[in-house]
Amino acid sequence: MLVVAAAILREDQGYWLVRRGPHQRHPGMWEFPGGKVEAGETSAQALQRELWEELGLKVRVGPLLGTAYHLEIEMQAYQIEIEEGPAQLREHDEQAVVPRERLLDYPMTELDQQIVQQLPL
Repeated sequence: MLVVAAAILREDQGYWLVRRGPHQRHPGMWEFPGGKVEAGETSAQALQRELWEELGLKVRVGPLLGTAYHLEIEMQAYQIEIEEGPAQLREHDEQAVVPRERLLDYPMTELDQQIVQQLPL
């Protein structure tokens, strides 16, 4: 099973999402940023690496907030805090902070939708 790690950043106005760029798989879909856990790394290490590569962010990874499954993929969603930023959209083409009750108004993959259902209002 493929394991991916996702970043959950909650701000006063809501949760941070990014939109996948035109050259990514599932272009135009909104997501909690992150990526694949590679052999030999933890989910936290993968999340730190992916957020640095894709968004130029240095983050502190906190507790696991939710887990989702679809086909042969497991998504683990972790609370994060940004240590160095701001985000640079290198692979994504837009970002937004969205109130919890509006998150499912944004087109997302099944995995991200499952994580939304586990987030507190």
